[in-house]
Amino acid sequence: MGKNAPSKMFANIKNLLVYQPSRSPDPFVLDETQEDKSKADGEPPSIPLPERAREMELMLNCAKRLTVFAEGLAEHLQSKQRPEAFEKIKSDFGKIETEWAEIKKNTLEQHHSDGMYSNVAISTDLEENQKTIESLYNLPLNKDIVIRKMTISNQPKVEVLLVFMDGLIDNKVITLTILQPFMSMKNIQEAVESEDFIGFVMGQCLPNGQTGRVKSFKEVQQAINTGDTVLFFDGSHEAITVESKGYEHRSIGRPTTEQSVRGSQHAFTEAIRVNTALIRTMLHATDLVTEMIPVGARGHNNCAVMYLKSVANPELVAEVRRRIKNINVDLIIDSGVLEHFITDSPKNPFPQTLSTERPDRMVAHLAEGRVGILLDGNPFVHIVPVSIFTLMHSADDFSLNLYYSNVLRIIRWAGGFVSMLLPAMYLAVSTFHQEAIPTELMLSITAARGQVPFPTIVEILLMEFSFELIREGGLRIPGILGSTLGIVGAIILGQAAVTAKIVSPIMVIVVAVTGLASYSIPDYRLGSAFRLFRVLFLLMSAAMGLVGIACGFLILTAILCSMKSFGMPYLAPLAPKTTPGGDVILRKAAYVQEGRPDELNTQDRIRQDTISRPWIEETPAGGKHS
Repeated sequence: MGKNAPSKMFANIKNLLVYQPSRSPDPFVLDETQEDKSKADGEPPSIPLPERAREMELMLNCAKRLTVFAEGLAEHLQSKQRPEAFEKIKSDFGKIETEWAEIKKNTLEQHHSDGMYSNVAISTDLEENQKTIESLYNLPLNKDIVIRKMTISNQPKVEVLLVFMDGLIDNKVITLTILQPFMSMKNIQEAVESEDFIGFVMGQCLPNGQTGRVKSFKEVQQAINTGDTVLFFDGSHEAITVESKGYEHRSIGRPTTEQSVRGSQHAFTEAIRVNTALIRTMLHATDLVTEMIPVGARGHNNCAVMYLKSVANPELVAEVRRRIKNINVDLIIDSGVLEHFITDSPKNPFPQTLSTERPDRMVAHLAEGRVGILLDGNPFVHIVPVSIFTLMHSADDFSLNLYYSNVLRIIRWAGGFVSMLLPAMYLAVSTFHQEAIPTELMLSITAARGQVPFPTIVEILLMEFSFELIREGGLRIPGILGSTLGIVGAIILGQAAVTAKIVSPIMVIVVAVTGLASYSIPDYRLGSAFRLFRVLFLLMSAAMGLVGIACGFLILTAILCSMKSFGMPYLAPLAPKTTPGGDVILRKAAYVQEGRPDELNTQDRIRQDTISRPWIEETPAGGKHS
């Protein structure tokens, strides 16, 4: 019989109130690891058993070879060929001695928690090297790494281990510059018995433009992880790295955030070597130096430091190199994250590097004596050191007419002050200093706000929040729908807010002008800093009116005066006062900018001769001066 309604209700209540064990399996819980528990208890992390087994295996193999050597030693001593036996004994003992030295280096204390065998030297035994590679790259679980064992030459036979990362290499390069030359090798007995067999292979057997010698697995990992092929030879404590990069990357496109009317239309990509090549196509300088520094304990991402050696200050270059080398982090894949690790004041909202995606801008700043920082996998590069005046420059400044360019710069500076101060000024004048407003305008503002239930500060904050929502929504929505949403949303939202008497019409105008003024700032990060300080000025204005704005401006000036960008004052050459160049707030004509910026303290401070247009003093071709 079916249950009636009261009995069903009673059964449901009973199921809710009375505990019953769950019939489903226990859910997955991400528990703490043994290492985390050791850290919580203040104990040093224990070494995993596989690494201990690896250490014991190396020692046992060395002991076995020592036993074989001892047994063969008696036979060689009893043989009649004493000179040959002595040379054989010497060679075998040298190999065992080298292997034991490697084992002493490969102690448990030298293993890092990130799994990188950075202190392990390459073994003379090919099997040991293969086991190390398999341990490092988690073979056979990992399917990206490829290991190929092959035998080259006929007399004697030499075993070679070929290791590369599938997807990062060009198969044609490996086939034509490694496999094909090795397959054609016949008799290399003299080269094998020589002291520098690796040098023989690099010089006569590998028709590749870039090869190198490595002695540790740290260098081996850096080569494999960046698309190179590594060759191990049996009996050699060194390996050879061969350039074989061939991974896919985005082609060179047009700038998206720094569009130019007349300037270059090339933009950086995610491939660091493509970016360095773009710079060298515009700056054909022999002393243009590119240093590669790996960053990240696990990722080992390449970071390039570029500068003109004859121009850039050596202390600046050394400081940039020191900061990048002393980054202790697992992985850095974004230039914005890299900026946080190397800038003087990472908590300050004002940018202390110039971030650009245009090669022409970087070339111009390198010629001035600055240093460029590129990160592999990111299309934006950093230029250091910079001042706030450098951040207000755009890529079109030298492509347009001198006077028009200066007018645009004045508009930019005015737009920066308007975006930061206009809402606070309106709040201060309409709330505390009504006498500063003309009577007719004051009556109009009062009539417009007559039916608005909120105070002015609430109106401003509400409209600012709505404007930022529209800005963020327009950025996140893909395609052309984003800009359409921004325009339509702003019009509909503003009109609806005025009709509903939530805000006054003049408030919509103030916020709209403030938002438009913020778009005139060339650097996006600098515009974001201005928007943050806009809130500070609003709060100061709501508390003390114009006096609060003055106090906020003093605070902002003190912050900017105390800031430095890689040792250079942020307000240079204005504070501290230095010799002004021809490109600070306004710019001079290009042919009269003889010197480089004085605040950079470059090695060569002269950019061009005083008379950079000597043709004006010469007789025109085919005629005379008019």
